[in-house]
Amino acid sequence: MLQSIKRFISYRWPTKKVSQEAVSWIHSALMVRVLAQRPVLCNLGCGIKHHPEWINIDFVGDGKTVFPWDLRQGLPLPNACCDAVYSSHAIEHFNRTGASRFLTDCRRVLKPGGILRLVTPDLEGIARSYLQCLEAAQRGEQGAAARYEWIVVELLDQLVRHESGGEMLKLWCRPELPAEDFIAQRVGTEYWRARQHCKGRSISESVPTDAQAVGRFRLGGEVHQWMYDRYSLCRLLAESGFSSINVCQATDSSIKDFANYGLDTEPDGSVYKPDSFFVEAIVV
Repeated sequence: MLQSIKRFISYRWPTKKVSQEAVSWIHSALMVRVLAQRPVLCNLGCGIKHHPEWINIDFVGDGKTVFPWDLRQGLPLPNACCDAVYSSHAIEHFNRTGASRFLTDCRRVLKPGGILRLVTPDLEGIARSYLQCLEAAQRGEQGAAARYEWIVVELLDQLVRHESGGEMLKLWCRPELPAEDFIAQRVGTEYWRARQHCKGRSISESVPTDAQAVGRFRLGGEVHQWMYDRYSLCRLLAESGFSSINVCQATDSSIKDFANYGLDTEPDGSVYKPDSFFVEAIVV
């Protein structure tokens, strides 16, 4: 979460020159794999989770391990070139029309039989947890009010925030967090990394009032434009032309040797983003 905030704060949309350079870098990486007869694996919106066997693409990158590209511009890849496409916590940053276009483009770049793997926040899981926390808080259970405060922030903040980090960052900057174990259980090890950086940090409480500034921020890529559950995302994949759609676990995949890349798990085997669900689909 913190890494995402930092990346979006520092991001500057690519100039035409940078975009052209990025296309050249990506195509060069593609050709290396094709000539070596290696699988072409593409990681879209990789963040800090990338692997040298994959072509890693994100908003910002060094042009070597990660290639900078705005996914809203479409995928800078030729038709039917990829054996697998992986994208974690990216599709929720598109609006509904953009998400449909993104999936159509993923289908375009995949070979027949190619696999698409998506990871996204689990709306169903968040909603169930919200109801459990609400009912526990209403019963007056010890610690339930703090858990309720977090789950409301988890559900709403990234959809409605008007400034980077939003209420989530303010919460994580508090000197003490009564529901810390609950938050860490839901967010994963990324929370502890963020907490190390945030704890006790002073955050401005001012509310942005400049409509243009708020609009620029909300269109800048940090906020969630939509959320999905297993039913809605599988339905959208089917509408986008995918088949053999399967909800799976973080450690399970039809992508060969996927677990070895450590994209959905930590070195100790724990799930990197436990508040997520995982879906795979195949291009016929």
